[in-house]
This record gives sequence, C-alpha cells and structure tokens, in this order.
Amino acid sequence: MRAQARRPLAAVALAAVAASLLTACGPDAAATAQPGTGVDVAWSGQLTSGNAASAQGRTDANLDVAAMTRGAFAEVDAAGEVREDPSFGVATIVGDAPFTVRYDLADGVRWSDGVPVDAADLMLAWAAGSNALSTPDLELEALRGEDGALDLPEDAVWFDVADAGGLRHADGAASRDDWARSIDVPLAQPVPDWRTMLDVAVPAHVLGQRAFGVSDPMEAKQRVLDAIDRADPLALGPLAEEWSTGFAVATADPDPASLLSSGPYRVDVVRDGRVELVANGSYVGDRGARVERVALHDVADDAAALRAVAGGDLDVATVRPAADDQMVVRDLERTGATLSEAGSDRRWELVLRTDRGPFRSPDARRAFLRLVDRGALVEAALGEEAESAPVVDGILFLPSTRLAGYAAEDAGFQDAFPRTDEEEAAALRDDAAVPAGTDVCVRYDRGDAVAAGALPALAAQASAAGWSVRDCGADDLVEGLAQDDWHAVLRAVEVPDSVEAIDERWRGGGIAAAPSPERDALLDEALSTAEPEALETTLLELEAALVADSLVLPIAQVPQLTVSAAGVQGVAPRAGSAPLTWSAWEWSIDPAATP
Repeated sequence: MRAQARRPLAAVALAAVAASLLTACGPDAAATAQPGTGVDVAWSGQLTSGNAASAQGRTDANLDVAAMTRGAFAEVDAAGEVREDPSFGVATIVGDAPFTVRYDLADGVRWSDGVPVDAADLMLAWAAGSNALSTPDLELEALRGEDGALDLPEDAVWFDVADAGGLRHADGAASRDDWARSIDVPLAQPVPDWRTMLDVAVPAHVLGQRAFGVSDPMEAKQRVLDAIDRADPLALGPLAEEWSTGFAVATADPDPASLLSSGPYRVDVVRDGRVELVANGSYVGDRGARVERVALHDVADDAAALRAVAGGDLDVATVRPAADDQMVVRDLERTGATLSEAGSDRRWELVLRTDRGPFRSPDARRAFLRLVDRGALVEAALGEEAESAPVVDGILFLPSTRLAGYAAEDAGFQDAFPRTDEEEAAALRDDAAVPAGTDVCVRYDRGDAVAAGALPALAAQASAAGWSVRDCGADDLVEGLAQDDWHAVLRAVEVPDSVEAIDERWRGGGIAAAPSPERDALLDEALSTAEPEALETTLLELEAALVADSLVLPIAQVPQLTVSAAGVQGVAPRAGSAPLTWSAWEWSIDPAATP
C-alpha cells in the first residue's frame, strides 16, 4: 500500500519504471487507477510462463499473474458463482443439435501492445483447448519426459493444454465471423462450464510471428487462421509446439511479447523473485484497475509473510497462522487490518472403505460415523487454534457458497450424522451386527500434524462405542492407500471446484467405495447439463446420495487467514486458482485509513 512515509516505495516505483522490461501502448495507467497507489502482496513461486493454460505453464504462480492480465468471458467468484464480463465478450448457447456456444468479443478489446483481440485469438483458444485438429491416439504419457515436456513424433500435432474442460467434447470445426469477432463452437453434448471453458490465454499474433517467422501482426494472425482452417499438420505442428512451450519467461530478461495483457494489469518488472504489475493503459473493459501498481513478492514462509505485513513491508498475505503467530495477528487487528478466514479450499475428512473390512454395509458405516465428535477431534489436534477450523456440514460444496446452504437444508447431512452418546453409539454398532472390538485400521499421513493429533481422540471415541481403532499411519499416504490393509483414511483434501473434479473424485465410488449406478448416473447427468439451475438440482441429489451412503464424514476446514493492511480495501479471497489476485482490479486504497 502506498504510504510513502511508511517505507521507501516511491524510490521502488521509480526504480521499477527505470528498469521496466515491458511497455504498453496508451497512457501509463488506466483511467480508473488511483495515481501513486500500490499494494505489496506475499506470494509463493516464480513467474515461469506467459501461458498458464499449458501443461507446463499451469502453476499457481503463473495463474496468479494470468488472472490479472487476461480478460475472460466469465470466471467463478468468491461465492462460487459464475460472474460474466460482457465488457470482454459474451458467451451464448446458439444451438442444441449439436450443442453450440457462440463466443462474441466486445468492441475495442485489445492486447497491451495495441493489437486487437479478435476471431483469430478465439479460434486459437478453441484449437488449443479442444485439440480437435491434433493427431489422434497419441500415447501422451509414454511421450512425456521426466521434466513434463512432450517428445512428439516429427509429424505429430498436440497442444499440451493443462485442462480442456468442456472443450474435450468438441464436435467438428468451430466457425467464425471475422467482422463480428465471434466464433461458434459445436460440442457433442451440453457441458456445465460452457461460459468459462474458452481460455484466450495466448495472443494469436505473437504465436504466429514466432511459429511462422513473420513480423506483421495481422499477417501473423492470418497465418494462424490459415493453419486452423486447412487443418494442415505442417503448419499446426510448429503452432502447437510454440503454444505449449514458447511462452516460457526468463527471470533475467523476459521477452515482452510473452507477457502481453488483455486484462486490467500488465506485467512491468520481473526481477529477484518479484513481479510488479501496473494498470494496463490499453485496457477498455469494465474491470479497470483501481490500484496503480501491484507487486508480488516471493515469500514462501507464512510466519515471515505475517511479520512483513505487521512491519509494513507487505500489505496483503494469506497464511495459516501457527500458535506463535497469534500475538502478531491480534496486534494487526488492533491497528485496523482486515482479517478474513474465507477462501480455504481444503478440509480434513474421514473416508470409510466399503469394498472390504467392517464397513461393507451402510448401517455399519453410519454407526461408526455417528460416534465421531468432530469438534473434539479438531480441539485435540489444534488446541486453542480449533476456533479457526470450523466443522464442515457438507460434502460437495465449499461452506461459503450458496449451494452449501442448500445442501445443508436438502441433503440431510445433520440429520444423518447427529452426535450420539456412548451408549447410543454402541447400540447402533450392535444393530449393525458389528461385534464389539472390531478392528478399524485408520490410514493417515504421519506428516500431517492435525491428522496425527486427531487420531488418538478418534480412537478414544471409538473405543467407548465398542470399536478398536488402530494407528495405521504412513509416511507416504499415496503409497499407503495403494495397499489393501486399511479400513478408513483420515486426510486433508481439496474440495472439488468443478463438475469434472467432482466426477474424478466420486466416479465408481471414489478411492475405496463400492460402485453405485445411481451416483454414476447423477455424475453423467451433471457432466452433460448446461442449464445452471438444472445442474444445481443434480448436484444436490448427488450430495444427498453420498450422505445416504455414509461414505465420508467431513471433519473441519483447514484454517486460512488473509490479512489486509489498514487502508487496503476489496480483497476477497476465493478457493481454487488465483485465490487472491482474481479480483485485484477491485482493490482500492483508503488514504484516510493509511497509517
């Protein structure tokens, strides 16, 4: 935050301008930015690629920068809702047979070098995301080296996209209207992510210039379109290779063309573990930056980040405070800092194995899960910090989302798993025909202090109800779960943030549940539903089915704290990618609150 007397940020800004690596057309800052303002953010990682949609470029750090520098038709906000941006463009369903989506760019959208974003950029995004024009039946895993790069045959074509989403169902070639700057994308089925799946991650003119050795940006765009129109492997091969690997960012002297922006910010400086972004003067959309400059500092240690905010060297940080940090947190709050516990996408959960052992029957699973006092487990593991890890009453949805509220009402979670006393828990075990003393081998990661701390409390609760929980901790949880001797697992996991992720988690029963035709049918329905309300209904039915099957008991949310220094407003952490920077354009500075 720019409070010039608090630290020498004016000098930093002047040095940044003098050492600027990247330039943009138009004024030095967007008209909406407050002159002289800046925010310093604790960050973890390095900017390594200007293409965060590629398999090698999709890192947390690259996604943070892409969220600030790339326009999009829509995104998912902090409440889990799809937020559209008509100032970039509009996505509309225009056909049912086949299911067809039109992506129509708004007038005036351009890259930060002044070149328009147009149908060539959209067609490239479709070709890369769908791989509809690529060589079929490639054995990608066999062709991928230890570094993750693909070693393709000489005549093969493959855009190494990180996540195709709904575009994997591309059916036939996309068509375009060059004058309208729109394309129509046909798909073999409706998909739930049709508003967000087309990722305009790479400028077509830069890619064409590099792949085909031409200098004129409009000629380069045309060469890209010709390669796509003709589906010519000789032209698509270099295009795909450059898309997949050609936007790597060198830490010493990055190519400005690799970091062009179509969003509210553009990259200005990359140096010494720091990325500085400045308001994009070429940006014409509704999401203009309010803070002129945002600096991302690589601070890997949570405690160091928290101390830096307290000391005035940083303005925003997301951390998981340890017990020793509580005094620092208290002092920050007293000095006007904003503290938010939102945005965590991880939780601890207890999953029961249904394909063998004592939990084959739903009654046995229900009897065991109902004996668990989740609050007591968290308190045993976290002590005074337990208040920062709220108990979670739902399976599929993040607690802060609207659907989580609906699920709590409609799916019957709390009715299915009320806390029982020891006598009732023992009676439930007897009713389920589970003998007293039945062994339950609980796998967990020994390196997870919370899981390790909660296990003795779980064992004591189970013992009181006539079960015998055995410590089956593993140094490598993945390897431990590949073995057959465990009956339950206590672990921290990410909550699925898309229908595809939910499907990956629960298709066929998940890690150790018996398959369920009912659940798989609901997953099939969700994956082929484009209407938001119908999709919500299906997901709520899936939640109810999971609750009824008693497969998993969420324990508590992994604590997370986002600290914003006094005067920094609008920071809204979300779950998933770019948890802080996704809404950096909404941040602002209140001079009256600046120390």
